[in-house]
Amino acid sequence: MHINRRFLALCRTIHIYLTMFGLLVLLGFGITGFTINHEDWFAATRPKVSEVEGKTPLELIAKKDSAQVVSYLRQTFHIAAALASYDDLDERLSVGFKSPGEIWEIQIDKTSGKTAVHAEQFNWVAIVNNLHRGRYSGAAWSWVIDASAVLIVLACLTGIVMWLALPKRLKLGTAFLVLGTLAVIMTYLILVPGSDAK
Repeated sequence: MHINRRFLALCRTIHIYLTMFGLLVLLGFGITGFTINHEDWFAATRPKVSEVEGKTPLELIAKKDSAQVVSYLRQTFHIAAALASYDDLDERLSVGFKSPGEIWEIQIDKTSGKTAVHAEQFNWVAIVNNLHRGRYSGAAWSWVIDASAVLIVLACLTGIVMWLALPKRLKLGTAFLVLGTLAVIMTYLILVPGSDAK
């Protein structure tokens, strides 16, 4: 198949430098594809749980200023995770913080200021798995995931263009492309459980 040399050179340049630029992300998503599939092997689903009690000043609660309460909790309990929830209920305040490696659930009694803190801390495998999923990672990391998806698609497309420019390997490459595609489709149709699976 004849491919314009300039276009081929452009695809080669994009393929090489784009994949090198995003090598860490591509490698990371590849590795976490495996670790997500086997989370139990790496203790990624078993966080270190801690229960702590403290006291939030009543005058702070009386102000009904959520920003000040959140700031106090961060400083007192050394919380770096993002604020996930803040519920002002009848008798208590319920505050939650989440990050890829931590989950905090805090209950504050309005009448006494008694503060019960439940914290879950995960290992590094759980952290990278959550980054792969985009869980509790914020808007900036969401852009990283989107950019990575574009990078992977461009790497595949430019790879195909370079492969089409190699006539001696075209037949063999086509055979592997067809076999790989059929393998994925057949695995889904035959081996993946349906909605009626128990």
